[in-house]
Amino acid sequence: MSWEGHRVDAAIVENGIPEESIRLRILANSDSPQDQAVKRFVRDAIVAEMASWVAGPQSIEQARETLRSNLPAIERVVAQELRSRGFQYGFEVELGMVPFPTKMYGSEVYPAGDYEALRVSLGRAEGQNWWCVLFPPLCFVDGVTGEATAAAQSAAAQAEQDPAASVKPVQASETPEKPEVKFFLWELIRSLLDFFRQLFS
Repeated sequence: MSWEGHRVDAAIVENGIPEESIRLRILANSDSPQDQAVKRFVRDAIVAEMASWVAGPQSIEQARETLRSNLPAIERVVAQELRSRGFQYGFEVELGMVPFPTKMYGSEVYPAGDYEALRVSLGRAEGQNWWCVLFPPLCFVDGVTGEATAAAQSAAAQAEQDPAASVKPVQASETPEKPEVKFFLWELIRSLLDFFRQLFS
């Protein structure tokens, strides 16, 4: 188990992942703190690159074509991110059927299998991975916290159109989950300190 433990890095909607979807999977070189940190920097850079594309695809075919035509741009972003952070290992970016292990997020279990995905393999790709669903967009990375969160913007837009849809009766048996408090700057400082400790040890 990596130092990230069971941190939930992807927020998946209540009904699960649609049959026709494309995922993003980023595999770290190893489970070292430095490799896990650069994996998150690469993730943020890829998500920022994708956010700069003019419009989001409306169908899975459009999503596939958009990703294929932008593979060189994604490769440039990954190369630049690794180089700017002093990492010398290679990487591979590919779009296709990719094996995924069984994963549990909250109370949902996502079975192992081959799924269509944009896979970014950093170095030896032997470390913990991060993934989310690119199409339909069920998660995005929050620029402030660096956490992946559910696509709340589209849910809010739906709620505005249909106010009744946003009302969900609370049952007595439901127990609210306690939020985990994290401080972004503290986590960043800890990651940097771990990085420098590894460099000089």
